[in-house]
Amino acid sequence: MTSQPRTSDEIRSAFLNFFEERGHLRLPGWPLVPIGDPTSLFTSAGMQQFKPVFLGEQDRPAPSVTTVQRCFRTTDIEEVGDYSHLTMFEMLGNFSFGDYFKQGAIEFAWDLLTNVYNLPAERLYITIFLTDEEAYEAWRSVGVPDERIFRCDEEKNYWFGFANGTPGASGPCGPDTEIYFDMTPEAGPFTTNVAYDERFLEIWNLVFMELYQAPDGTRTGLPTKNIDTGSGLERVACAIQGKRSVYETDIFLPILEEAARVVGIDYFELPIEDARSYAVRAMAEHCRAAAMLVSDGVVPSNEGRGYILRRILRRAIYLARQAGVRDIFTARVAGAAIDKLEGAYPHMSEGRAFVERALTTEEERFVRTLEAGMHRLGLLLDALAPGESLPGQDAFVLYDTFGFPLELTREVAAAREIIVDEPGFNLAMDEQRRRSREHGRFLKGEPSPLIARIGEEHSAFVGYQREEGDAQIVAILLADQLATAATQGQVCEIVLDQTPFYPEGGGQVGDHGQLRTATGIFEVEDTQATGGAIIHRGRVTEGEIRLAQPAAAIVDPAFRVASARNHTGTHLLHAALRSILGTHVRQQGSLVARDRLRFDFTHLEQVPRQALRESQQLVNEKVRRNLEVGWRLTSYRNAIAGGALAFFGDKYGSEVRVVEIRDDSDLVSAELCGGTHVHHTGEIGFLHILRESSVAAGTRRVEALTGSSAEEYLLDQQERLFRLADRLSTAPSDLEDRIEGLQSEIERLRRQAEQLARVQVAAVADGLVDAAARVAGTAVAVSRVDVSSADSLREVADRVRQRLGSSVLVLAAVIDGRPAFLAAATPDLVERGLHAGNIVREVAKVAGGGGGGSPALAQAGAKDASSLDAALAQGRRIVATALGTEELGP
Repeated sequence: MTSQPRTSDEIRSAFLNFFEERGHLRLPGWPLVPIGDPTSLFTSAGMQQFKPVFLGEQDRPAPSVTTVQRCFRTTDIEEVGDYSHLTMFEMLGNFSFGDYFKQGAIEFAWDLLTNVYNLPAERLYITIFLTDEEAYEAWRSVGVPDERIFRCDEEKNYWFGFANGTPGASGPCGPDTEIYFDMTPEAGPFTTNVAYDERFLEIWNLVFMELYQAPDGTRTGLPTKNIDTGSGLERVACAIQGKRSVYETDIFLPILEEAARVVGIDYFELPIEDARSYAVRAMAEHCRAAAMLVSDGVVPSNEGRGYILRRILRRAIYLARQAGVRDIFTARVAGAAIDKLEGAYPHMSEGRAFVERALTTEEERFVRTLEAGMHRLGLLLDALAPGESLPGQDAFVLYDTFGFPLELTREVAAAREIIVDEPGFNLAMDEQRRRSREHGRFLKGEPSPLIARIGEEHSAFVGYQREEGDAQIVAILLADQLATAATQGQVCEIVLDQTPFYPEGGGQVGDHGQLRTATGIFEVEDTQATGGAIIHRGRVTEGEIRLAQPAAAIVDPAFRVASARNHTGTHLLHAALRSILGTHVRQQGSLVARDRLRFDFTHLEQVPRQALRESQQLVNEKVRRNLEVGWRLTSYRNAIAGGALAFFGDKYGSEVRVVEIRDDSDLVSAELCGGTHVHHTGEIGFLHILRESSVAAGTRRVEALTGSSAEEYLLDQQERLFRLADRLSTAPSDLEDRIEGLQSEIERLRRQAEQLARVQVAAVADGLVDAAARVAGTAVAVSRVDVSSADSLREVADRVRQRLGSSVLVLAAVIDGRPAFLAAATPDLVERGLHAGNIVREVAKVAGGGGGGSPALAQAGAKDASSLDAALAQGRRIVATALGTEELGP
């Protein structure tokens, strides 16, 4: 018996070492974003990376393997904060692919638990499937007495895997056995099944994958019997460390304590059910999970994985605010999580700065709208009684305007026993998405479903080796119908048995070119892939094209080379940005066209110009070195182990294509990629970055040119410089100095103009004061003035009112060729009913304009400068009437 592992790091190592010593291959876990599995948002189980092996789609990496897999599950987000629920956890697993089965898996588990973990055997209890006698006998053989073995039905002790146990679903399945630990043996005897008693903590599940469920529900034996086990590290730590909650184990303790300091409490001095304790647990868990998600490539957004990250962060922020926190805290708590996890996950330490920036940016964004959103939600809930429903449209406004995830609104409403109309919310969301699609739709003609009638595996791609090839026409789609021929001028789609035409994919646009037969020529204007076939879209330009004809498939070489140049340039740019900005940079999308490239990547803020310059210089250094661009086919696992980058959301088969660029022994770039590339980086010629911009929160975009496109652009820019230099009578090298000189001269003239304007304003004001009429103690000035700006017109009015005291003014000027009017009245006249806004509106109407403002000061503009005098005459009449006199005089 070995010394008992106590800390989580020791438990993790003990598990891996145990199975490695017993012939298992130790493999790294997946990131939280599953690679090559676009069907899943997150990695949620240790077996997920072995799904192709279990399904027979890939060869097994070894007869048996062991991993520690970080997992993320969304089902319990709203429960996080209680004593046990988590979103992110670590799963210890051992797997057998036809090696050992029930007896071996049970013997390994019992040996590890009792002889390595040193857990008391009398505190371990077992559940098995109702009829699984083989598992029962295996447990009895290792010494577990009958009274500690409990039988359960399919709901508790049967694993359906990919079938999910749903009618019509199919996939591997089998019974399982679960191991429970008695957390409170001092409680004495019990009469319940341990699977349904909270006194017992499940610490390991062993799945015996031995059957296949058909769509009709029948089950047959698999050719290979497999083992898939999962043991939650956090739960094992609870059992070994004797803690009442996973949050009190060494896994969470430093993170929990940091969150408690943020709240300003001593966590262990408060009752566990206190609302502030609940908030601290949720803050610790959500910030820990967020740190891992961002480290693994997720950034906050309104879609998919980014939305889940945003949801847990905003829930943590909301609960912290409820507990009295007002400072920005998520990066601080996440930092404690990184400190704890970086030993097992070094990439978290490397990406610490990016994680902290991402979390702080998201928190600051949400805090700006949180108080207003809470006020709005409070008003909505105050108007409802318990049991009533919050309208879905209101919930959508909270989401769309204030950034409240639906789930957070639901949680807050539930505290008042109010439900949320989720169907109504979904309708509002769908309507917004429909409008967005209408605004941003780019129609490019999707392939007809009729293509599916010719099958799924007709087009063999041979374009990596050549740009021309012989083929046979397999299908012609004309006017949404399968046809036997297409004639000159007709637009159609053609499928070949094999083709050198690269179909659009991986950001690279589809090839252009020609299909030539004995009877006609078909101009290929686009190439797409659908339903397992490569579709050539275009039109017949000569003669006719017939079904089953032999055809010469000829890719436009200039188009192909330009696309390949930009595609390799994109790979180099990706590598350079990772080198300059950090390894958090991950591709989020790209466009590889013949004339340009566009690359979207994860980064939180605008990329400084100096960083773009350094990235461009690094790319062009590799271009000048004319490095070989190679590619090879290998297994997905070997590709990743060799340092190749894969892109989350892309689906990969058992064999993948790796495009590599090496500089002697140094790996410059390695990516899983099916696109076309140049053979040497020198063929790119030159890469020039045009611009950098924002695409979405946490995603930036760089646009660039290569080869002749870059050369032409730079020559155009140079010619523009020459023209500017000629216009400024200087050399291009002296342009900056010349412009600085002109700016200084402009600034001098501006100051001089301001000084002259002040002199002009003073002179105009003097003239108005001298010419002002008097009506019953009120000074009146209605006049045309000569000023150069609306600001000067206001300054004249201010000066005149200050000097005249009780007064009313109506002024007009022609500024930049258009009439401008101003009316002003001192406070005593405003109290008597004069309203400058009403006066100036009526005056401006005479000259074809309008405006308004406050009772004391108002301005208006107009169109007809020839009507200025008539407008001022109208002003005199209005003021005279307001002052109770018949005539003001000229």
